[in-house]
Amino acid sequence: MMSRQSILVLFLAASLTVLPILGCGGQPTTEQPTEVTEQAPPPPPPVEEAAAVPAPPPPAPEPTPHPRRTATIPEERTAQPVQHAPAAPATVTLTIPAGTQLMLGFAAEVTSETAAAGDSVVATLKTPITVGDRIAFPAGSQVRGTITDVKAASKGFKETGGALSMQFKSIVGPDGRKASIAAGFTKVAEGSAAKKGGIIGGSAVGGALLGKALGKSTGGGAAIGAAIGTAVAGTTKGREARIKPEDEIQIALEQNASVTLKR
Repeated sequence: MMSRQSILVLFLAASLTVLPILGCGGQPTTEQPTEVTEQAPPPPPPVEEAAAVPAPPPPAPEPTPHPRRTATIPEERTAQPVQHAPAAPATVTLTIPAGTQLMLGFAAEVTSETAAAGDSVVATLKTPITVGDRIAFPAGSQVRGTITDVKAASKGFKETGGALSMQFKSIVGPDGRKASIAAGFTKVAEGSAAKKGGIIGGSAVGGALLGKALGKSTGGGAAIGAAIGTAVAGTTKGREARIKPEDEIQIALEQNASVTLKR
């Protein structure tokens, strides 16, 4: 007969053999639920596709770069005037010095018989006025002024003859250029024979000259009296002072004049 110890040993050995078998047999039952859980993930992909549908909004940010580009354009445009700022002047001013001679002609006859103090007169510049290498006024420019005093021989002054004085105040070129001037002269009647009527320059002598010619004391000096004595002699009796179209009369500027020209 087997002892009690041998029976216990055999029982333990048998139990150890049965336990691994039971452990292996239980694996299939536990692995089945894990397979079910692995099949559950497929539903998420459709959610990702649905989320991809609202993707179109990204084009909205495109308007933001346009204001930045347009903002740089005005900055470049405002910088351009600064480059053109140092431009050279378009005009130059010339000074015509006092004493410059002007050669004048008249389109029609002017006579002491019909002229009156205050009448406007326009003479034509016969030769150009130049300053350096520039022409301040070309020939043909108008020299404008007025008759300041007249003594007509036909009005009771037949013993001395007629006389008239003119004063010029401006020159106007064909292109519109203009300058203010001060110049004038006095014309007395022509004498007979070889004597010609005298021309006394200066706009200030007109009144003194005519007053002296009338035999009145107007404060004129001895020099004026001597000039009249030479120009207005007894041979001018009854004659009128006349300026004819073919005459050329030379006068001088009494003070500086300025004119603005294009460069």
